Amino acid sequence: MTGVSAFYFFFTSTQSSQSRTPHSTQSSQSNTIITHMITLITSMDAGTQTLNDSIIEQIYAKKYNTTTTSRKDIGDIYVKRIPINIKSSHVDRNNYSPNLISADKLYNHLSNPSNNLDFLFVKYNDDSIISEQLVKVEHISWSFLDIRCQGKGVIQLSKPLVIDNKQTKKQFLNGLSDAYKIYIAKEREKLNSLETKYCKGTPTYPEPDGDPSY
Repeated sequence: MTGVSAFYFFFTSTQSSQSRTPHSTQSSQSNTIITHMITLITSMDAGTQTLNDSIIEQIYAKKYNTTTTSRKDIGDIYVKRIPINIKSSHVDRNNYSPNLISADKLYNHLSNPSNNLDFLFVKYNDDSIISEQLVKVEHISWSFLDIRCQGKGVIQLSKPLVIDNKQTKKQFLNGLSDAYKIYIAKEREKLNSLETKYCKGTPTYPEPDGDPSY
């Protein structure tokens, strides 16, 4: 499959998606994206570039007539003022337990009732997008999420995605709080162990075993 055929859907569907209210509608920005996408497609047809996370973000920015954001933003693109966090995974690579988002950052964002967040889960191979699934963050079941040690805690998808369309934003935040309690307890146990080893009394060193440089 060539780059043109791989991206055909996204160019043809743009006409209908542009009728929505995008985050940015400036024609100069749109022209820049179109130029960039043509460059990407040309390079893929020449066999010099394959799909990756960055290119996929550009594809969906073009599809929704908007632009990608900075890495510090909670969303990769905005559509109708709603941030969309794009999580793409290559079907032939190991993407077990992918990081979704900083737990603390998500909690701070959703604590404002007027804030929303969607996740767009995309599966792809080297030259085409296989599937996409747009999900409100509050509909992701906590039965298949964990908070792991990274910064103030990062939410990971520990098992295949499960959607609960009946789960409310309040219920999701309650689940986040419960997951944080588990995470904090594990971290406290780890820190207590390190404190006992290094901070209480005289550390116990291994025998030098005759090594004069020890």
